[in-house]
Amino acid sequence: MRSNFHLVSDSVSKTDTYLIEGIQRSNEAIFTLAYQQYHARLYFYFLKKTQSESTGADLVQTTFIKCWRFREQLNPEISFSLQLFRIAKTTFIDLLRQKAKERLVSLEAFVSVNDIVDEPAAIHPNLDQVKATLDKISPVRSKIIRFRLEGLTNPEIAQHLGISKKTVENQLNKAVKEIRCHLTSSASIAFPFFLLCLLHR
Repeated sequence: MRSNFHLVSDSVSKTDTYLIEGIQRSNEAIFTLAYQQYHARLYFYFLKKTQSESTGADLVQTTFIKCWRFREQLNPEISFSLQLFRIAKTTFIDLLRQKAKERLVSLEAFVSVNDIVDEPAAIHPNLDQVKATLDKISPVRSKIIRFRLEGLTNPEIAQHLGISKKTVENQLNKAVKEIRCHLTSSASIAFPFFLLCLLHR
């Protein structure tokens, strides 16, 4: 079957090199940075596949544990994103194998894993809806949300904006409440958890 790897760019950026080399050196701070940058993307990838918030969260943790455990095998000539989502794919395959043995999923579901791409074209089907609401809230709150979506922590945002960490936290909470009000009733069940994720870094 034709590979789906082409959906993810295999070009290596300076950030990729920084992350890969740092993780290979067992630098926990850089590994934490990678976690912050890719946690949400992995979560929504697994959520789309499993339709379970708890299972998705568990698979994210397992993926990063494997990434750390086999860090010496990371290839600095391949983008970190591609390698991470390859690990995510094998993690999901392992889950399906386990459930197949327990007769919790059908054989068809297990076979269909070959159609899983290594990274979804869209991180989450409703992420665009969230971004669309950013023009409807205050500029400061909008900027804070955008920074969070880029993976920045509250202290980092505070430094960028020249405000206190407490102010960032307060504005973030208000921004999340505003976004929730703007979302339509057709928004998916994942939205409350997605917005909640932004509040805990």
